[in-house]
Amino acid sequence: MLNVPTITSAMRKLGLSQATLADACDVSREAVSKWLNKESLPRPRKLAVLAEKLQLSVDELLGVVRPPEPIVAYRTRQNRSTSDGALTAGLEVGLHLQELLQYVERSSMFEPPVLRDPSLDEVYIQEAAAAVRKNLGLGPTDVISREQLFELFHDFGAYLVPVSWGGDKEGHENAMSVYLPESKSSFVLFNLGCRQDDFKYWLAHEYGHCLTLHTMQGDDGEKFAEKFAQHLLFPDELATQALLAIRAGKTRAEALAAANWFAGKYDVSVITVVGAADRAAKLRGEKATELATRQFYAGWKAVRKNTPTMTEVLYGSEKPSSVDFVKNSERLFRTPVFQAVRAWQDANGGRSPAFIASAFNVSLGQAVELSKAV
Repeated sequence: MLNVPTITSAMRKLGLSQATLADACDVSREAVSKWLNKESLPRPRKLAVLAEKLQLSVDELLGVVRPPEPIVAYRTRQNRSTSDGALTAGLEVGLHLQELLQYVERSSMFEPPVLRDPSLDEVYIQEAAAAVRKNLGLGPTDVISREQLFELFHDFGAYLVPVSWGGDKEGHENAMSVYLPESKSSFVLFNLGCRQDDFKYWLAHEYGHCLTLHTMQGDDGEKFAEKFAQHLLFPDELATQALLAIRAGKTRAEALAAANWFAGKYDVSVITVVGAADRAAKLRGEKATELATRQFYAGWKAVRKNTPTMTEVLYGSEKPSSVDFVKNSERLFRTPVFQAVRAWQDANGGRSPAFIASAFNVSLGQAVELSKAV
């Protein structure tokens, strides 16, 4: 039926009587009277005309309240603007994951904790990261493990969605988070095809989004997540230790060896270590380490080709079968998403690779295999 209060309000605003509205819509006064008394509904063509004359949308005429769109967050390389293609793909993922919610048991009756008044202020972010580390029982120079990062997501109530994107995906590259405002639910997709030295950084980055997604979006959300990940994985105290070790190197090779030692111990990229050391140098009023040169980045890219992917690290194979992928993912990440897909397929008449491809942003070929494995 029509949303009569909205219609009568629009009529008053535009100075329309039932008679003038009937003339404008080229219908009888009796037809308009029946519409307003909820005795009949305009045909689709007349509904569109009525909406135009009242300067309303068809949804407003019908009283349809559409749920807010999913909020998608992902980091772009070198702070490039997110492409329209990546945005569209992200929204598609969100809309399809939304359909899975009815098949996912909520992990808590409480709403997830979020940061109060999140800010891009460096001290604020540093304190936020320090508070998270303290809750994990970690000191400023302790290693934060992958398992502890997974536990943060579980405590938050986010649903982990492991995917195998292989190489970088456009826009979000190795991870993305989707927040569904209506249900206040968060999904975090992460690429197991990324290199081992990047994995914890991507997880920490997406956790930053989880903590701020209610209020911080777009570029500000990305900047926050970027800085939060740096401080969570490599706090200033640790960055200072790395800086002093790098400075102690008598040659550039020794300085790089020191940076690589920290990268190995803390299971992060040497890029993260050098960036943190330079951050510490700036805080001390000193010049940067000068390690981050073109030659440095070229050497890093050449060496990291031999760095294993997380698929290989966690599953023992670069290309595990879909059955093993699903089984081990459920065990490793305690994720309910594959069971939800299984229930969705059962409720919708069987396998649906197209749905899976859109929900996980994977190729149709991968989706076919996953639809058989769940």
